[in-house]
Amino acid sequence: MPESPPSSQKWDPDLYRARASFVHRMAVDLVELLAPTPDERVLDLGCGSGELTSKIAETGASVVGLDASPEMIEAARRRAPQIEFVTGDGQSLAYASEFDAVFSNAALHWMPRAADAARGVARALRPGGRFVAEFGGNGCIRKVREGVGAALSRRGEDPGRWLRWYFPTVAEYVTVLAAEGFDVRLAHLFDRPTPVEGADGLAAWLRTFLPGLEPWLGAGWEAFVREVEGACAPLRRGDAWVLDYVRLRIVADRVSP
Repeated sequence: MPESPPSSQKWDPDLYRARASFVHRMAVDLVELLAPTPDERVLDLGCGSGELTSKIAETGASVVGLDASPEMIEAARRRAPQIEFVTGDGQSLAYASEFDAVFSNAALHWMPRAADAARGVARALRPGGRFVAEFGGNGCIRKVREGVGAALSRRGEDPGRWLRWYFPTVAEYVTVLAAEGFDVRLAHLFDRPTPVEGADGLAAWLRTFLPGLEPWLGAGWEAFVREVEGACAPLRRGDAWVLDYVRLRIVADRVSP
């Protein structure tokens, strides 16, 4: 085994494209909620490989895609070289009054320093700018997390070293945004059962979203997967899986500096 778990997520864009395209496919209406216009400048925070960044750009808006993963940014540049993509930490944004809107899909739950991320978004927005986002909310993938946590504990591992997502309640996140001068116009927590295709769908999900775990467990990976699949059996639907996603959708305006 390696000496310690990885300190940051290392994404595989090819695996993500092949087995996690549901992330952007199920959020197209979020771009519609953003309703960008050709005279606007938009930041796509946590843009991944840029599928939704491209959707925003198709409206004529000037868009910048930012992601912490160099691998994902490289993939985004290959697929849309006409768009500006940059590598950066969403919890340490350096922009100041540069954007009319900040958009984010399926990224903020990877940023546990929620106040730092919200502060950076507020600073990046021009006065009156808007923040439109969707990410994992309270209870997201609860069954999966319980299965992974129990299987790790049985192996003497600390689940907290691997399960580091930020899944807040509505009240928790509205409080974070209000503290940074946002007027929250929409805060909607909802169940969104999410199909992942194939009998190996859950295994592929684990490999995609906990990529350091397979090399860490080494020869024990297959047994680990079988245990998690057993714990998550209620999520199985025939030869596929429907994971217990919960999403938090936010629309907020920056009303103070």
